[in-house]
Amino acid sequence: MTPQTLVSAVQQAADIAGHDAGYRFLDRKEQETWHPFSEVASRSARIAAGLREIGVRAGDTVAIVLPTGPDFINVFFACNHLGAIPVPMYPPVRLGRLDEYYEKTAAMLKTCRARIILTDARVGKLLGRVLEHVTPPLGMSRVADVTGAHPIEPHSVNPDDIAMVQFSSGTTGIPKPVALTHRHVISNSMAIIGKLTEKGPEKPSGVSWLPLYHDMGLIGCVFPAVLLPGTLTLIPPEAFLLR
Repeated sequence: MTPQTLVSAVQQAADIAGHDAGYRFLDRKEQETWHPFSEVASRSARIAAGLREIGVRAGDTVAIVLPTGPDFINVFFACNHLGAIPVPMYPPVRLGRLDEYYEKTAAMLKTCRARIILTDARVGKLLGRVLEHVTPPLGMSRVADVTGAHPIEPHSVNPDDIAMVQFSSGTTGIPKPVALTHRHVISNSMAIIGKLTEKGPEKPSGVSWLPLYHDMGLIGCVFPAVLLPGTLTLIPPEAFLLR
């Protein structure tokens, strides 16, 4: 049965696949980290608990500024678990254009009315100047600092609730936010799955280097993996381009 929300998709994948399917992350040195769906479900529920403890509520927008890695996946699904709205934003990768990055990121944070920014220690060092332009009510936190000790039950989420806010690339202008519901993203992902599995293996697997803040990376790869469920190997875009 096709899950109606991403929250139920994660739980169903954990129940069906457990440790046998999930996300495999490669770092810049091509060292891998295995993140099965059972762990995705557990960690996202604990991060949801931590977010609730610091004041994030259902309907709040949460800016995610993280590189490709387990933290991104956990935080995104934690927001869904809590009923909050994840807003993926691209991390600073081109050090020569940081002023432009700060301005665009600050504008996006204002537009989506982000309640908090979630990042990691490395990226957080470069985001300090963004806070000079705009400071969310709950500021900026590292994922490690908002992980609760115990998981919480998922918020009651409906298919027509907003699952995420996706910003346009901003190549020809100011990035524009688009609200996507659980019904939207699951319908799109299921259409992709239909094409992938017409003559595919019983236990599908894939590889992607597409950035997770981009709809092709999320809706085209991450969501189909959890909906199948299957195994997806994720390579950081910068590592792929370097090699």
